[in-house]
Amino acid sequence: MGKGYLDFDAARICMEACKRQNDVPQMKALSEASVRFAPSNWRSWQLKYQAEYSDARWADAFLSLEKIASLAKDLNAEHYIAKADVYLRLLEPEKSLSELEKVTDLSDPSVLNRYRDLKARTHFQHRQYDLVIKELEGWLETSSDDVIAVSGWKLLGKSLDAQGEYDKAFGAFQNGNAMQLRLSKNVFSDNSLRKRIEVFRSLFSRQWVESWTKTTPPAVTPVFMIGFPRSGTTLLEQIVDAHPSVQAMEEPPTISTVLRQASALMQSIAQLEGSLKGKVGWKSQWQTVMSYIAKLTDEQVGALRDTYFKVAAQEVNLKKGGMLIEKMPLDTVDIGLILRLFPQARFVVSLRHPADCVLSGYMQNFKVTDAMANFLDLDNAASFYKHVMKLLWQYEEVFDLKGRMHYIRYEDLVMDLEGEARKVLDFLGLPWDGAVLNYDEHAKQRGTLATPSYQGVTQKIYDSSRERWRHYAQWMEPVLPHFREAAERYGYDLTIK
Repeated sequence: MGKGYLDFDAARICMEACKRQNDVPQMKALSEASVRFAPSNWRSWQLKYQAEYSDARWADAFLSLEKIASLAKDLNAEHYIAKADVYLRLLEPEKSLSELEKVTDLSDPSVLNRYRDLKARTHFQHRQYDLVIKELEGWLETSSDDVIAVSGWKLLGKSLDAQGEYDKAFGAFQNGNAMQLRLSKNVFSDNSLRKRIEVFRSLFSRQWVESWTKTTPPAVTPVFMIGFPRSGTTLLEQIVDAHPSVQAMEEPPTISTVLRQASALMQSIAQLEGSLKGKVGWKSQWQTVMSYIAKLTDEQVGALRDTYFKVAAQEVNLKKGGMLIEKMPLDTVDIGLILRLFPQARFVVSLRHPADCVLSGYMQNFKVTDAMANFLDLDNAASFYKHVMKLLWQYEEVFDLKGRMHYIRYEDLVMDLEGEARKVLDFLGLPWDGAVLNYDEHAKQRGTLATPSYQGVTQKIYDSSRERWRHYAQWMEPVLPHFREAAERYGYDLTIK
């Protein structure tokens, strides 16, 4: 950007770079600056749409598409397809089909691929699984777009699962994950999240935590909803967010942003002090950098808290007196950092049968990050579960968190919604409010669900996914040893019947 000129090509390149890094705050900042600078240019609103889509703000993304339509001279198939996609996210499949009908030229392979993918997803939203299968079978073998084919294989697998064709379903999941693994090999082979877990397991001890410098208590302390992915955190967050005293954030980039800032700060300090000289190997270097968590000053911790609330304010309109709740399953890994910022933080921990958690993750079409790359292989996903849970138990012991952790099993929640909801509200110190039982309507009105659970949590409670793993026992049996300790601790049965 310069005086009187906005280079949209450069802005687009920057947006793509931010998207690859999952840096949503930077995407927002860039798009908002573009709109301020050139509000009458449709390309500014295209950037805004991209930022809002990446942030799962579907209603806002729709408004940006409408703005594009009012400013652009011609609308192409890409616009109608984008609008159909957003309508699906807003749970309006009929309107999505209406937009797809406006796509008249399917000669471009990329347009055809997205068109068929969206049509199949629309059928799936209608639970017309036979039509999904008809739309996808055969075509996936010849699709020229591997990214869309990954989504298609997962969707086909879910539809076959719904029809009880478990052998074919697992084959579809295998195809999708194998393809995703090929596309994401760089992310998968150098997994920074697994490295962080290993470093934190070696660092965190009661003695080390007791050596931390003292800091001023924060004025506001959020509550953190954690657990393993696919353990029911989205459902629980929607239930609690329906309470009038709660402001919940669904998978915000708060802790990830704080972690980046803290890591850069600690690495700079380590370099200035010469602590990294002579260090060889990633583990010794990471341990040295992360050990500076203990030495952060009151001012530095305060600055990190400010960053947290700055990002939070971009997610929700922060209100005084309300309870701020952050739902991010794999905040589990960063409990130690969270407690450095918020020493009195409380945690609601979602549990689910570990085999169902891992199988569900294997079935999902995730955006591949260092976390989600672990689900592309069953054994890798199962060992990831084991290491995440071991770190959780370590934190619980080191920080003596038993009184500040409320565990809730997904299986109990779907069998007794009101009873389990009452227990959570009691833990949070909130009065009972029947609004939490209408979480599905609340979720529809919210219009910002980002996770693969977005369709499920807009429906009334159901338990069809309980014990699903038993349909796939022949493939799950080799990975069950990874779950033994968690199953014993939380009362889950690993016996193959």
